[in-house]
Amino acid sequence: MKGDVIAKKYAKALYELGQEESLEQKFLDELAMVVSVVQESSEFKSIMESPLYDITLKKKILQGIASELSLSMYMVNLLKIMLDKDRFEYVDQLLDTYKEILDEVSGRVRAHVISATELDEVQQLKIAEVLSKLMQKEVAVEVSIDQSLIGGIVAEVQGMVYDGSIKTQFSKVKQSLKGEM
Repeated sequence: MKGDVIAKKYAKALYELGQEESLEQKFLDELAMVVSVVQESSEFKSIMESPLYDITLKKKILQGIASELSLSMYMVNLLKIMLDKDRFEYVDQLLDTYKEILDEVSGRVRAHVISATELDEVQQLKIAEVLSKLMQKEVAVEVSIDQSLIGGIVAEVQGMVYDGSIKTQFSKVKQSLKGEM
C-alpha cells in the first residue's frame, strides 16, 4: 500500500513535468530502461536499495548508469530524489503507475495476456482487436508465457479475467464428471 501511494505521487509529478516539456513518451522509455537494469542486475538493485551503502557511492553508480543509458537530466534528478528519500525500491511500481496515467489520459487500457506459447505480432494484434471491441476502448496487450496452460490464453483487463485456456477447460470437464458420478 505504501509503495502504491509513493509510486502514484512520483508518477503524477513526472507526468505533469513530461506534459509541460512534451516528454511523456521519453520519460516512459527512460523509466523502462532503468527498471530493466534493476531487474537484470541484482547487484545494482541491492546497492541502490540498501541502507548500508553511502549515498555518495549510490549517486556515482547511478550517474554512470544514467550516462550509459543517456537518461535526461529530469530522470536523473528524479532517481536521485528517490535515492535521497530511500525510495529507490519503488522504481518498478513507478513505471507501472506512470503507464497507468498515460493509459488513462489517452483512453487506453492494458490487457495482461498469458499464453501457453509465444504469440506473434499478428496474433497479439488480433487479441487486442477483440479485447478493444469488448472493452470499447483501445487495448494495449502485454504478453507473458505460462506453459502450464497447455493451450489457449488467459486475458486480464481492468480486473476482468477472460480464461480461454485448455487447462481451465480440462478442469471444468473434470468437475462436471465428478458431479455426475
